[in-house]
Formats: sequence, C-alpha cells, structure tokens
Amino acid sequence: MSKTSNWPLSSDSERMVSPVVIRQQLQQHPLTKDCYPLAVGRYEKALSHEMSRNRHDDNILIYCFSGKGFLHTHDWSGEIQSGELVLLPRGVNHRYWANVDDPWSIYWCHFSGHQAQEYVYNMDYKKELPILKVGHSPVLMAQFRSVLAESSTGYNTPAMVYAANMLKQLLAYIGMLAQQIKTPERQQFNLDILQAYMLQNLNKSIDLDALSSQVNLSKFHFSKKYKEATGFSPVQHFLKMKVEYASYLLETSELAIQGIASRVGYDDSLYFSRLFKKHTGLSPSAYRKRQYNQRAV
Repeated sequence: MSKTSNWPLSSDSERMVSPVVIRQQLQQHPLTKDCYPLAVGRYEKALSHEMSRNRHDDNILIYCFSGKGFLHTHDWSGEIQSGELVLLPRGVNHRYWANVDDPWSIYWCHFSGHQAQEYVYNMDYKKELPILKVGHSPVLMAQFRSVLAESSTGYNTPAMVYAANMLKQLLAYIGMLAQQIKTPERQQFNLDILQAYMLQNLNKSIDLDALSSQVNLSKFHFSKKYKEATGFSPVQHFLKMKVEYASYLLETSELAIQGIASRVGYDDSLYFSRLFKKHTGLSPSAYRKRQYNQRAV
C-alpha cells in the first residue's frame, strides 16, 4: 500500500491516490503492469509538510520547483533546493520535510510495477546521492502535470492506463536528463547549466550576450562551441525549445493560444502563431486539432 503524507491540502494543491481496486487492475493490465502510478500530487508552499518511512513498497519521485526542503536517508542527508529531483526506490528508509522559512513546492509521484526498478536505474540512481540537479524545467513540470491530470480524470481503467503511459514518458525523460548531466563533454562546456537556464527562461526573450555570459565565453566562441555540441545556433535552439514546449502544451493542456504564447514569452498571440507555423507548418489551433484527431483514431 502506498502511504502518502496527511499534509492538509491548500486550495492550489492536489493529491490523487489510486483506490485498491484500480491498483489491482493496473497490476494485472498488460499495458500497465510494468510500471504504473500509485499516487501523484502537487503541493504549493507546503509549510509543515514532512514524512518518515521505515518501510515502503513503492518508488517515490519528488521534484522541488520552488523553495527548499531536507532529506535524510541511511546513506545521505542534505538540503533539497529548487530545481532538484529526489529519487527514493522501494525499501530505502527515509525522512523528508519542508524548510520552515522557505517551504518547498513540489510535484511528487509514487509508482510501482515489475519493471519499475529498471526505470529507477535508468535515472542513474545512486544511494549515496539520491538527487538529480535537473534545473527548473518547464517540460518536466508539464509532464508531472499531465500525469496528475490524467490520474485525476476519474477512477476508471482507461484513464489510468493513459496516466501510466504518461508516467513512463516522464521517467524516460528524467533518465535522458540524468545521462546528459553526467556526460563529460557536456559538463566541460556547462551545457546542462546553460540549457537549464534556457528552460527557466522560456517565458522571456534572451539574447546572445545573456547566453554567452552563462558560460563565460565570447559570443563568437560560444556560438561556435554550442553549434558543434547541438547542431544549432544558441538562439535557434532557444527558439526550438520554445516551439517544442508550446507543442507539448497544445497536446497536453487546455490552455488558450494566448496563454500558451505567454508561457513561451510572447505577448502577441498573432506573432506567436506566425512563428509557430513557420517552424511546424501548422498554426497552433491546427496543430492542436490534428493531435486531437490522431488520439481519437
């Protein structure tokens, strides 16, 4: 049984725990038995939030996107800061709690399944360092929101099957981030730090001066090294990130086009629509309609 905290939900927080009957169905369903969510939630400024477990039979993810918290396990103790992700596999005794002065805001998920451990190790889990410094990632937050949204659509098997597959996409994405973080070439160029900076500022306009200053290089050498590493110029790649995130929001949310334009740094939704069409071949509304029709088929 997945034991979640009894932290009292605020009006802007959410928590979903799968009933036993749904959990049993997920455990047996051919499309979910490998990995499925048991509980998922979002806590905003979770003052007084804390949890201690001497034994637990599931795997836990906690993504801190604001504020601070603390974690203690048998092998590691320390502060959890914004932009860090905690991974606690089954069987790891632990205690975590929110910072009193600056309580964390977190997405979290409990998951299980006969291949759940493979997902854990694909995320480069180390018991002596059970955190990943993934940065403030809008894409990661959007994926957590999608798992939570699909899990909350109703306690029925089809919705939970979809939620399970959204979860597997989330875990695979974290695994990709983990590999990027430990790649020596990327560390040497601080590409992860730079791209985390880009992701944190998708709702803004950033010029080449601001980007090159993040890695202490001249604009010329920075642009050259960045294109060698990614195949894109820095500004092109930043724009590509914006379009990719906008595409993701069009597929997974019900935000209006104006709202999505604002999320990626454009006050003028018409300008955003022209830019989006230039890069994808479709207007935002046509793109959303096509994705909807493909799911319906």
